[in-house]
Amino acid sequence: MTYSSILTLMDGSQAAVQRARIAATLAARFDARLTGVFAQPPLPLSAWDEPVYWGMPPVIPPAVPPEILAAHERRTEVQGEEARLAFEATAAAAGCRSSWLVLASDMGEGVVELTRRTDLTVLPPGRLPTVGPAGADAADLALASSGPALILPDRAADPAPGRRIVVAWNGSREAARAVRDAWPFLSTAESVHVVVVAPGEAEGPDSLLQRYFEDHGCTAEVVVVREADRGAADILRRQAEALKADLIVMGLYGHSRLRETVLGGVSHDLLRDPPVALLVSH
Repeated sequence: MTYSSILTLMDGSQAAVQRARIAATLAARFDARLTGVFAQPPLPLSAWDEPVYWGMPPVIPPAVPPEILAAHERRTEVQGEEARLAFEATAAAAGCRSSWLVLASDMGEGVVELTRRTDLTVLPPGRLPTVGPAGADAADLALASSGPALILPDRAADPAPGRRIVVAWNGSREAARAVRDAWPFLSTAESVHVVVVAPGEAEGPDSLLQRYFEDHGCTAEVVVVREADRGAADILRRQAEALKADLIVMGLYGHSRLRETVLGGVSHDLLRDPPVALLVSH
C-alpha cells in the first residue's frame, strides 16, 4: 500500500507554506500527486450592516455595499495568487507532481468532498477559518473525510515526519483503522514502537499484535505501560518524547457535523496541542 494522492490546504500564511513543503517532500517520497487547495474565505461578518446569526447559519443582508464586496474579492484574489505561487514553488523544489485548485467559499462540504477523494490530507491543528461560514477544526475534516489526516503542528520543521513512529494501540476499531491507513509510513520507518496503556492486572505484550506488524514487513516493538494514575494522552506524550518520535499514529475518537465536534479525551488532548505530527484516522 502507498499514498497516490496527497492534499494540503493553503491560506497564505507561513505555516501553510511549511506544511506544503513537508507535504511535497512526502509526495516525492511516495511518488504521489500533491494537490494544493485554496478555499476562498467568506465575507467577514463585520462587513455586514446587521448580520443575523443567533447560533444559526449567518444570512447575508440584501444590501451589502458593492464596494465592500469588490474589496473582499480583490483581497481574496491576491491571497489566492500568493498561495498558489508559494505552493507551486515548494512542489517544484521537491520534484513532485502537483495540481492546484481554488474552491469557492461554501458550507464546508466542498473541502470534505475533496478529502474523500484523496489518500492523505495534510492539515494544521486547530481552526480553519476559511472552511464554511463559521470555520471548522482540523478534527472536523479528519472525522468527516473517512481517510487518514496528517496534522502538523505550526512549529513542525523539516524533514518530513515518519522516521521514528509511536503507535497508540488499545485494540479498538479506530486504532486498527489508523494502523492500516499508516502502513506507507510504518513500512519505511527507522523505528516503530506500539504503545499499549494497560491496567496493572493486564496480561503481557500481545504476541498476535507483534506478528501483525511483522507480517507486513515492519519491525515493531510493543511497549506496555501500566500507570493507572496518568491519562493515556500524558503517557503518549512522554513516550513520544523519550523515544524521540516525530510521528504519532492514533485512532480518532468522536463525531463531527462540520462546526460541532465531539472528541474523546485522548483525541481532544493531543489535537489541542500536538507534541509532534499526528497521523489520525477514524
